[in-house]
Amino acid sequence: MKIIILLLGIVLLTSCLTKKIDSPSVVDVKEIPDPVIHESKYIREDVISGKIIHQDTSSTHLVAIKLVVNDSICVNTYGNFDREFSINYDSSMIKTDSYLEIVYHGYSRKKISFSKLSRNNKIFLEKTGKLISFKEYRDFYEDIRS
Repeated sequence: MKIIILLLGIVLLTSCLTKKIDSPSVVDVKEIPDPVIHESKYIREDVISGKIIHQDTSSTHLVAIKLVVNDSICVNTYGNFDREFSINYDSSMIKTDSYLEIVYHGYSRKKISFSKLSRNNKIFLEKTGKLISFKEYRDFYEDIRS
């Protein structure tokens, strides 16, 4: 039985090695450019960035942030694990009622008028008023994600 398996293996191995497969010749190679990250008619070179400050230093959840540009356009991001964020936007589309909305569980929802923002912001979250539950945070997080 061992001899039969050994002979079968040798036959298969030699038959695979003796077959020569011609590879097709390459005539014309076209380079496909890398896509530009965040290329959109709504996102431009204007950037606001900042750091979210809150009391809970042990939390690893990401702060959900939405820039409401107008009734139909929003730009979304999340704070990183250092609670820093940045958002690219088109300043020509900003309206007087544009605002930044920050949601993090255990803290109050924060809305800041765009006119009060600078290029680099420190935004303090507070535990006053209605606090965001974890479910509300996850719903907002998933909503801006899609």
